[in-house]
Amino acid sequence: MKQAILLGSFLLVCLLGSNLAVAGDKVIYQNWVAEISGQNNEAYTVADASTSLGLFCASEQCLFYLHQGLNCTPGAKYSVLMNSPSLSTALTMECTQIGGSLFQILTPFEAVLRAVQAGESVGFAVALQSGAFAVSRFSLLGAKPAIDRVLTEAATTKLKQQNLTPKPLNPPIPSVPQSGAKDISI
Repeated sequence: MKQAILLGSFLLVCLLGSNLAVAGDKVIYQNWVAEISGQNNEAYTVADASTSLGLFCASEQCLFYLHQGLNCTPGAKYSVLMNSPSLSTALTMECTQIGGSLFQILTPFEAVLRAVQAGESVGFAVALQSGAFAVSRFSLLGAKPAIDRVLTEAATTKLKQQNLTPKPLNPPIPSVPQSGAKDISI
């Protein structure tokens, strides 16, 4: 019994130690930061104390977010205009509460990705209820390598998860119905 407790404690220390060695890698790429911590990775830049733009990946699922000092209703979708030297377009943003902070998830992902990987800056204009616009501008210096690093980590995580999934040696043979064909209703 005592050996089982010691072995369990040893394994727990090894697991925690290995997580600490991997977690918390923070790399600065000019005006962008990439934080690599295993399955949750993030690249971001800050315009001021209350405004940031970033890419967040949980495992292989990635999204772009805008964090501003604006109030929005969680779950509500709003329009936002994005402008960069390579692309100007209207986006949709969904207000999401994470912890005590409100974030706007930007879609479509591909449009934001194209915009932040070229040029020196990107801007977002959000229509306010007062009829005015809240405008945020972000430097893109360092964005490409920071975002590439996070996307590479997400792809690596996906590959690791696929390799950990046991694959059957002999795939099951699908059963073939013995009677005539049946109608499929959609």
